[in-house]
Amino acid sequence: MSAGLKLKLVAATPELERLIAAAILTTSSGSKPSAIFHRLSGTPERVERLVDRIEVHHGSILDHNRLCWIVEATESEVLDIYLRHRFFSFTRLEDSTWLMSANLRTAVSYSRQHHDAFGEALIKSLADVTPKICGKICGESR
Repeated sequence: MSAGLKLKLVAATPELERLIAAAILTTSSGSKPSAIFHRLSGTPERVERLVDRIEVHHGSILDHNRLCWIVEATESEVLDIYLRHRFFSFTRLEDSTWLMSANLRTAVSYSRQHHDAFGEALIKSLADVTPKICGKICGESR
């Protein structure tokens, strides 16, 4: 990532960690997913224990969400990111301003595979919306 490339998270699936925890429990419970999600609202420690069990691979629970960033970058920088990880989606907004979209698995996977400034910036941008996941999964790769 060049000194000029910047990114800012502008949108994320609401209550992302609780949603992921509910999805984990859905695979092993007869309860309705919405009931599980609501029950988890009063037990943040259970959410934390559940997200500790997450694995990063295609089809994982980290696929079912959406994150959007505003990225300031040149066309060649965007192409480099896209070629390194094809699951990012870019839309040009202005000459050097882009809307970048991906799911959490894509962001985590990129940061684990590419120990560069862009990967670091991705993880830093997620710290507020997924603090437990970033602390556990993202920390494992560093």
